[in-house]
Amino acid sequence: MKERTKASLELLYSISRELTGELDLRELLQRILQLTLEAVGAPTGSILVLDERGEVTEGAIAYGGKVHDHTAEQLRDTYEHGLAGWVVENRQAALVENILEDPRWLQRPEDNEEAMPRSAISVPLIAHDRVVGVLTLVRRMAGHFTEEDLALATAIADQAGIAVSNARLFRAERERRELASTLREIARTISATLEPQVVFQQVLEQLERLVEYDSASIFLLEDDYFRPVAARGFKDNDAVLGLRIPVASDALGVEVFKTRRPVVVGDVQKKPAWTHFEGLEESRLVRGWIGVPLIVRDRVVGMLNVDSHKVEAYGPDDVEVVSAFGDHAATAVANAQLYSESQRRVQAMIALAETARAITGSLDLEEVLQRITERTLRSLEVEAASLALLDGEGDELSFRVASGRGASQVIGVRLQRGQGIAGWVLEHEEPLFVSDVRSDERFFPEIDERLGFETRALACVPIRVQDRTIGVLEAINPRREALAPEHVELLMGIAGLAGTAIAHAQLFEETQTARQRYASLFEDSIDTILITDLEGVVTDANRRAESFLGLEREALLGKNIKTLHEADSEKLPTRFGDLELGETLSYDSHAIHRSGRLLPVEVHVKRIAIGSSSFLQWILRDISERLELAELRTDLTSMIFHDLRSPLGNIISSLDVLQATLSPEDETIQSVLSIAMRSSRRASRLVESLLDLNRLESDRAVLNKTRGAIGALIAEAVEEIHPTAEAKGQLLRMNLAPGLPAIEMDEDMIRRVLINLLENAVKYTRGGDQIGVAAARRDNEILVSVRDSGPGIPEEDRERIFDKFTRVTRDSRPKGIGLGLAFCRLAVEAHGGRIWVESQEGQGSTFHFTLPI
Repeated sequence: MKERTKASLELLYSISRELTGELDLRELLQRILQLTLEAVGAPTGSILVLDERGEVTEGAIAYGGKVHDHTAEQLRDTYEHGLAGWVVENRQAALVENILEDPRWLQRPEDNEEAMPRSAISVPLIAHDRVVGVLTLVRRMAGHFTEEDLALATAIADQAGIAVSNARLFRAERERRELASTLREIARTISATLEPQVVFQQVLEQLERLVEYDSASIFLLEDDYFRPVAARGFKDNDAVLGLRIPVASDALGVEVFKTRRPVVVGDVQKKPAWTHFEGLEESRLVRGWIGVPLIVRDRVVGMLNVDSHKVEAYGPDDVEVVSAFGDHAATAVANAQLYSESQRRVQAMIALAETARAITGSLDLEEVLQRITERTLRSLEVEAASLALLDGEGDELSFRVASGRGASQVIGVRLQRGQGIAGWVLEHEEPLFVSDVRSDERFFPEIDERLGFETRALACVPIRVQDRTIGVLEAINPRREALAPEHVELLMGIAGLAGTAIAHAQLFEETQTARQRYASLFEDSIDTILITDLEGVVTDANRRAESFLGLEREALLGKNIKTLHEADSEKLPTRFGDLELGETLSYDSHAIHRSGRLLPVEVHVKRIAIGSSSFLQWILRDISERLELAELRTDLTSMIFHDLRSPLGNIISSLDVLQATLSPEDETIQSVLSIAMRSSRRASRLVESLLDLNRLESDRAVLNKTRGAIGALIAEAVEEIHPTAEAKGQLLRMNLAPGLPAIEMDEDMIRRVLINLLENAVKYTRGGDQIGVAAARRDNEILVSVRDSGPGIPEEDRERIFDKFTRVTRDSRPKGIGLGLAFCRLAVEAHGGRIWVESQEGQGSTFHFTLPI
């Protein structure tokens, strides 16, 4: 008895461990059923899962030696009328010795009594005091199950209930995140424009991504009616836009408005409140229907209708999704309405405003400039008016806008300072009126000749902003009388207003651009960004912060930054306010997820000014992938030099023996052996470099220094590389200064440095070109140089190419793993020297390194 109890406990422990690690609900159900059948020795069984409303959502059945999923429909009848339903209702397990004599077992007329099972066990899966499913096991023989089998199945069910609950929570959370992501994407799409009709159609188009419908429409509340403003899926969508529903009626849509809650109907044709519109036959085809109120600032502004031609097409989940979408849609619709309303107001103001207000009534620079010339044209009653602005900080005028005759041709014309009447006005910063331009030497006739226009009289005044002239305004050819002095004064007044309007428009344009750029960078950043006050309290957070930390924006606001990550007390000042404006501090830390998980991050904190107030900007950059990659690279490096070093040594030794054994007269064999030996020595050098690289990085390298000649090492390296260079038609040329002194060095390590540099030169040098190797004494050190004629290295890459795993990526260049130059740098620096590269793109590179004497 004790042995069986022990075996059962061990089995339960094993099952518990296996179920705890599985979060896929389908896989989990199959595994639960399979393990339980094996535990009690039953050939057949089933498991079903219930949702919060007590409906069967998932299931699995085992028979014929296999477990079959997607059987919820088959199990629903058993649950509603059979033993499983009794188990759920009574929340207790059932042991049936003979199902033919037990009324709780569902007996179907088509069941073959001889083939039917006789005994059964059915146990509830309970989690958090709620039945989440039922596990049923059956055997062919009556009375075949014992109380011990029932106890074991119940114990397994207890474990399975928690596992099923966790799997459902995991699925629900995943679906919630997917829905949230889709809603955010949709919100961005429908908010990308403010044009009302475009927004309304975008809402209906994007709605189809979330829920299937045959037709859909948006109704807005106007006075005492609901009026459709957009429709989709109807035979004649435009016909729908002419309908109206009185708020005082009993229509279903009005119920949505009055209750301020979504309404779902399985079959609207059975509802007296459903409205049938004349001439709209689709209203008689609609069966399933959802109505969702559009609420902005606690006020219902409209309604979203979703129609289906199927009965009971929509359920609570669909209502929840459409309601969530409705929140985004309401904001977009409200913004579009505000935009439309503001456009109408602007147009009314333009129509009624005086000249000054017409000029200053807009902050769009191009529109302001156009209004200035149009007002000049009408106010001064001239044939044409034009406006030119200084081009940047230069001395050139560029005609930006014009009105009247020849307007399109004059735009883009440029004049130097002092050139023509406009250039003279710009240079002297004085107004000028010329009644007969042909008699004025300052006039520049080439423009008239180019445009085919005849200028007779012209008034030109400077446009000034804060004692600085930024352009000129011209009025050309009065239609009636000559321009009088008061006309010039009027032109001066318009130019004065123009200067202020242009300055405001430029400032607004710059501000809007800066705000949009900051908002875009802030919201769309792939990094977590938090804004706090100088006490560290969060005042704003971007979307990435929500997903990364697992907290909604509202939950983040008001939290202290120290509760969201492990602050570095050594890097950060005691008081955040001690940070200077613009000062940035950086350190590695861990962000704290809502679940308590620690997420590795790189923190950058900077004091910034927003308006007149100071804030702190915290950027939490996720470095988990970087750390994983670094660990992967370390493991890979370790594997290479631990697992390849010994086999390579054996290969090299074997090749040496072969070369000594085989006849030297057989040139083919000797050539093949030479290639194999060079390749194996190269692989061996790579492995040794990897080993030294790790040792040098961790300051564990022990240099085996001896006194030797650098010239001899260079000759050995050249001899090693010569066959490869010769095969590519390259010429290796040495230039060693006479009398080079012997130096203390690790000869093997420096030899590998030279070979690495020479191999790189051979790799990047074109066939037929030369590769130069030079060595000379310079003060108290020896300078070694390796020159190639390759494509060169961009200036921005000349420092980082010596970092580990760094490569200059170009499609036309050979590929490598980015370790050779990193080894060279560490090896040379370990000897007390330094290494660098001089290069010009397209003309080759020269690598230099020094070794102390």
